[in-house]
Amino acid sequence: MIKYVNIKLLLVLLAIVFAFDLVFIAMDHSSWRFFTKPLLLPIIIWFYFTYSQQNVFRINQWFLSGLILSFLGDVFLLFGWGFMPGLGSFLLAHIFYIAYFFKIKKKNAWSWLPFVFLYLGSFIYYIYPYLNEMKIPVVIYGITIATMLYFSISTYSSLLILGAILFVISDSVLAINMFVQHSIEKELVVMITYVLAQLMLVLGVVGIEKKNRIIR
Repeated sequence: MIKYVNIKLLLVLLAIVFAFDLVFIAMDHSSWRFFTKPLLLPIIIWFYFTYSQQNVFRINQWFLSGLILSFLGDVFLLFGWGFMPGLGSFLLAHIFYIAYFFKIKKKNAWSWLPFVFLYLGSFIYYIYPYLNEMKIPVVIYGITIATMLYFSISTYSSLLILGAILFVISDSVLAINMFVQHSIEKELVVMITYVLAQLMLVLGVVGIEKKNRIIR
């Protein structure tokens, strides 16, 4: 009973902080987000620990590392100088997510590869002319998130696949917002899909942990 109360309280806390963060985006008060954005991933990580009922030594280290790196990426992107460190943090986060998905995959999803390549090719074709000196880092990042999407499909977990798709949408819109045309509406889409992506990934991972009772 206490566990479910704690879970609900964490979700309420996440919703409150997230709502304030979205309001600050809509009001174009980016400096106020220093009080909200850095709290989102710690709350999600806390939710992961609480919902999974695992102690720190049995928690999945690959997935947890991805969450922590995502938190660092969030913090870096709050600063004008933090794009490259933020990009690097999220790149590593996706690599850790890929490693986790690879460990739990059920079978290859070759039939989905054409769709993954279609997304990657379309994304790079559209944004490439706007990248200037950022061409190589963004292309590498695009390949990485496409790989993450593919391996999420190979897990055959609907929540992990949904989380990966939302992450791809978030990162793609973020790139368009930064390099093509900025708007508050796109920034809102980025954050909504990003937070939902992380939450879906947590729910998917916990579901697999509870089903298997063994963390690889």
